Amino acid sequence: MNNIRSIIMMNMILKRLTVALTLLCSAFSVSAQRSLTLDEALGIALKNNQLIQSAEFRIDYFKQMKKTSTEIGKLSASWMHGQYNSLYQDNNLTFTQSIPFPTVLSNQHKLGQEQVIGAAKNLSVVKNELAFQVKSSFYQLQYLEALRLLISSQDSLFEDFARASSIRYKTGESNLLEKTTAESQLMEVKNQAALNLADVEIAKTHLQALLKFETPVSAAGVLQKRELAQVVDSISVAANPQLNYLQHQSVISRQAKITERSRMLPDLTIGYFNQSLIGTQNINGQDQRFNAGNRFQGFQLGVSIPLWFGPQVARSKAAAFAELETKKNAEHFKTTLAGTFAQAQQELNKYSSSLNYYESSALKNANLILTQSKKSFKAGEIGYIEYLQSLKNAIIIKSNYLQVLNQYNQSVIKIEFLTGTL
Repeated sequence: MNNIRSIIMMNMILKRLTVALTLLCSAFSVSAQRSLTLDEALGIALKNNQLIQSAEFRIDYFKQMKKTSTEIGKLSASWMHGQYNSLYQDNNLTFTQSIPFPTVLSNQHKLGQEQVIGAAKNLSVVKNELAFQVKSSFYQLQYLEALRLLISSQDSLFEDFARASSIRYKTGESNLLEKTTAESQLMEVKNQAALNLADVEIAKTHLQALLKFETPVSAAGVLQKRELAQVVDSISVAANPQLNYLQHQSVISRQAKITERSRMLPDLTIGYFNQSLIGTQNINGQDQRFNAGNRFQGFQLGVSIPLWFGPQVARSKAAAFAELETKKNAEHFKTTLAGTFAQAQQELNKYSSSLNYYESSALKNANLILTQSKKSFKAGEIGYIEYLQSLKNAIIIKSNYLQVLNQYNQSVIKIEFLTGTL
């Protein structure tokens, strides 16, 4: 008998230690997390994300490449020594420089400028997409946290229900069916709580990955309705970063076409020579002897014209097709964007109407149902079936409200993404 009591006491001690360790681990896990506001999360993401850094390096790349637009080629220097003028050994030093036609240099410079602008627009695209993902993930985490609190309140309600049913069963006021039903509902809520806890941890991990943050993160604040920063209409999508980027790609292609066509212009050549002319020269009617120390110099100008224009004509035509391609891409995206924006506005209006319904009446009714049904069940005015159904109806209303609120916020975030609002 003493052994049995000892085993029972040991089991109780182990259970209490397990509960204490669990609470301690949970407290440590929460304290190790960093609670972030949305603005803080966005700031960290924009600072740490490698795609942002990559896009910034791309801007630096094109800034450096723009400096190559004035490239004129290498200076040519040649030395000639021998009997090219007489039997004497003369020498000649010649410098020659080929320069692209000034129009080509100007067009290359403009192309470099447009490429830098295009890289900056690409950075805006990357920032807009990252901000959309962070905001969407942040509000999803807040929704799951709000759902966790709702499930926790359900747990308390059904614990009270299960406790009351157990007492009523022991006193003979109810049957086994009521007691079993209450216990089953309680276990179902606990299962929902476990699933929700897993979803919360998954959402936290996703947000942490977006932020490239070493410390686990959580979303500060509670789930609230997100308002649009400004009134949006069909004109607002003109600020969409992806649309601006694609439209500017067409500008770059057009400038590339102009540059390729200008390359058919001739190159200019300038030169300078310095040489000896050993021998006798007649200067003003008198013969004069010149040796290797006497130097003769001069300048030369010329043009370089391609004898075969075929390859350059092909490059110009290819650049023209590239311009048409980028134009069609921009036009297609603009049409698709308009349709997506119209759909997003319709979704926002739908969820806004539903949200007004819940906030104006449904939530108040749900709270009233919970209060009155609990009083009526304790007073014996309603049975467990009516009480259970009332609890479920009220909880469904509150759960649906949280879902609609999250969907509304996600619609706002989508419109901000489409209009390029960070």
